[in-house]
Amino acid sequence: MRVLIFDDDVDIRNLLQTALSGKGYEVTSFADPTEFPFFHENSCPCTLIDSCADVLITDIVMPNVEGLDFLKQLKDSGCRPLTNGNIAIISGYLTIHYMNELNGLGIHYFRKPFELNEIYEWIEQCQERLESVNKDP
Repeated sequence: MRVLIFDDDVDIRNLLQTALSGKGYEVTSFADPTEFPFFHENSCPCTLIDSCADVLITDIVMPNVEGLDFLKQLKDSGCRPLTNGNIAIISGYLTIHYMNELNGLGIHYFRKPFELNEIYEWIEQCQERLESVNKDP
């Protein structure tokens, strides 16, 4: 499983990077969505066989681009992890407005402070979804 993490908080980014790598996941992290190589692409460069990630986790409040705006941009570009439902927001600033919008977009969310076990369980669910989609009929 390949995991992308976007969070401007270096401690959270490093915690997630270390914890998820320790579980055997391939993790790439960025302090800001504008650092992501495909940020300025109008369409997702991933193929159905080879995508940039299986799971994407982003903070909601970041410099330059808010996490929710970033996810909307990815959705408009046809982002594969987003179409698989393997997207989550982590934030200490979740309002009812944000939670309703995230629910409407099918985006999972975690409140800071979060428990690593919550993240692990969610990623396992993402992996199960991907395996069920990839099974031969």
